[in-house]
Amino acid sequence: MRRLTGLSPARERRMQMRLLKLMDRRFSVRFASEIGRATRAMIAEYEATGSAPALPLDHQQTLAQIFEGLASTAVATFGARIVDQGKARGLVLETKGFAEFFQRIALEYIQGEAIRRRITLIAETTRSQIVRQITRGQEDGLGINEIAKGIADNTGSISRGRGRLIARTETHGAANAGADAAARSTGLTMRKEWLSAVDMRTRRISDGDEFGHLSMNGQTVDMDQPFAMPKRDGTTIQAMFPGHPDLPASAVINCRCAVAHIVDDGF
Repeated sequence: MRRLTGLSPARERRMQMRLLKLMDRRFSVRFASEIGRATRAMIAEYEATGSAPALPLDHQQTLAQIFEGLASTAVATFGARIVDQGKARGLVLETKGFAEFFQRIALEYIQGEAIRRRITLIAETTRSQIVRQITRGQEDGLGINEIAKGIADNTGSISRGRGRLIARTETHGAANAGADAAARSTGLTMRKEWLSAVDMRTRRISDGDEFGHLSMNGQTVDMDQPFAMPKRDGTTIQAMFPGHPDLPASAVINCRCAVAHIVDDGF
């Protein structure tokens, strides 16, 4: 049994994290820019009407476009690592065909119901944060202009913070989806191994987290089988890979776990 990339578990996880950070930086800026744009439009509407503003009509569509670019980049980047290693083992894999394959996987990923719900939630959160600030300002006896200025003063930092969090979480899931699909396409007999970050920031039930990721480190299952993720209540939930879009938010936000693929090559 050999790991497909030939790297140790710790080195494999570090390599994946480096790749993810590069994508995080790129897409966090795009998410922050769009959230900031939508926020400024709603501030202007509130100043003009004095009423709780609606989301810009194109906000959710623009978020979906960012998700599409993110998924395409993440799926191709992580999928290509698997393909390259498959070629190194003597498999005949057509590069052009895999480029089209990655694009299809990315499209299927972002069109999934779970991702559509996330896009809707991100958009609704942008508006709900503003409505809460308006309500708080009104309760404090502030006027429309004072409330609008207070929201505007915080727009940049809030947008950047949300942009980083969204990009970090979503690139993680899309990248692992690409690697999973590419691994299956090679025709190699493989198993997959959960690689946890081993430090004090890793989710652990003993620290009060709802899900335990540290205890999953080294858990190995067949490609078609899910990992068992322990819950605080003593049960487990199924996870096909870290960051899977069907997992609850408390199991994926800021997750730094990775997956290694182990080839059954007779050794």
